[in-house]
Amino acid sequence: MTDAALVHDLGSPFPPQLFSPLSTRMVQTIVSQVQREVPAYALGNEGDPCPHLEVAARAAVRVFLDGNPTRESERRKLDELFRRLGHREAQRGHEPGPMVAALRIASRCAWDQIADFAVAEQYSVTTLRDISASLMAYADHLRDQLLSGYELGSRFTTHNRATSRARLFDFIIHSTVGRISPLRPLGMNEAELRRLAEDAEWPLPERIVALAVSFHGDPPGLPERREILSRMGADRVFVLCPEEEAEALAAHVTKSGTDKRVAVSWPVHPDEAGSALLWTARALDLVRLGVIAPTPVVKCTDHVTQLWLHAEPSMRQRLCQVLLEPLLGETPNSREILSDTLLMWLETRDSAPAIAARLDVHPQTVRYRWKRINELFGESLHDPEFILQMTMVLKTSVPMWKAGNQSDFERFRDRKLPEP
Repeated sequence: MTDAALVHDLGSPFPPQLFSPLSTRMVQTIVSQVQREVPAYALGNEGDPCPHLEVAARAAVRVFLDGNPTRESERRKLDELFRRLGHREAQRGHEPGPMVAALRIASRCAWDQIADFAVAEQYSVTTLRDISASLMAYADHLRDQLLSGYELGSRFTTHNRATSRARLFDFIIHSTVGRISPLRPLGMNEAELRRLAEDAEWPLPERIVALAVSFHGDPPGLPERREILSRMGADRVFVLCPEEEAEALAAHVTKSGTDKRVAVSWPVHPDEAGSALLWTARALDLVRLGVIAPTPVVKCTDHVTQLWLHAEPSMRQRLCQVLLEPLLGETPNSREILSDTLLMWLETRDSAPAIAARLDVHPQTVRYRWKRINELFGESLHDPEFILQMTMVLKTSVPMWKAGNQSDFERFRDRKLPEP
């Protein structure tokens, strides 16, 4: 069938004097029936009958009943209208099913009206058959226009949503990283957060949990749902989700492969989401450094102290070089046993026998070690500020040393090497 015959090539079998009443009655029937059978088109945004439905029905009926093959411009306008309608449905995030169903119902209603008219006018069976075939081809053509517009709108919407979600994620991260001082945070612009979340079609939760997932093979597959906001990195995925979904999401990730590890923050208000992401990233870093045990799921609530003390790595490094300089100069074996004993005493302030029991050594061994510790640090062990700082530095450093991290000792050695 040629384009010129797409509407129908019957030379307008409908008498011109009946065109207007038949057209009006057909449009009214189509609109009423579609609204009854397709809930999506029952009401418009303001509670009125969907205006686009009536516009589309009137235009489609007019072109079909007119049937003049020379009116190319009218058919082009109709095609464009139906493509725009499909595009609009996609941009609104609607499924294509309702609009296709509406077109099918409209075609059925149109045929009922045409058949009644044709029978009353005593049209031949051949003419009725030709009108039916023409109507079916016409409906198929309009459906193709709808779906073509819908496909284009879907691609456009998907791209825009991805861009908006990336912009939202950047805003959340930068609102934390860009703070001038942790003691005087700038805070997150809540109005801007809500605007970006709306643009990204992310339902902003009242309480958010951040997850950071490390992987070595394929990245984890995350459920494709609006509630889950994610950012893919080279070997990590960062996720924000509602509090009530965090546990199930973490389980889903760990079940997807043994190479996956997920760190989970505690629930926070939306304006702390960026901080929560930093905590989860830091937790995975501390697993890599040997400070935190390598469990499949790392709960930040179980490691609050280490997360806090490792918040400023350069500060830890500096304090380690300054406060622990005498200890860093010991042999590796001496350094290990003295640091274990000193940290145990700082944390418990127990007697030599009690510390010996904890370390599974003889009390006299602890006394000997304590004597050496006094030789190294002297009167500083009576300074409360020094004791406080040393406790924090040892608490963060000893687990790293035991895990094989040699950076503190290498830095100490480089400082002590004589200049050439």
